[in-house]
Amino acid sequence: EAGCLARSLSGHDKDNYYIILSDEGRFVTVADGKVRTVSAPKRKNKKHIQAEKTPVLSGSSLTDEAIKAITAIRR
Repeated sequence: EAGCLARSLSGHDKDNYYIILSDEGRFVTVADGKVRTVSAPKRKNKKHIQAEKTPVLSGSSLTDEAIKAITAIRR
């Protein structure tokens, strides 16, 4: 679900935290606000992430600054 926090389970970005921006079937688009911004999100397979069930951000607050603040807490 959009706005949920997710941790990468595999790949070169393993153990990095992202916010899910959108759901595209087998894939989700994610951003961390720093390297992967809202304007250039990363596409990840759902099998390769572990998402929390409750959203931490709503659609209107999905900005790079807000995402960066949330993901920085988890690092």
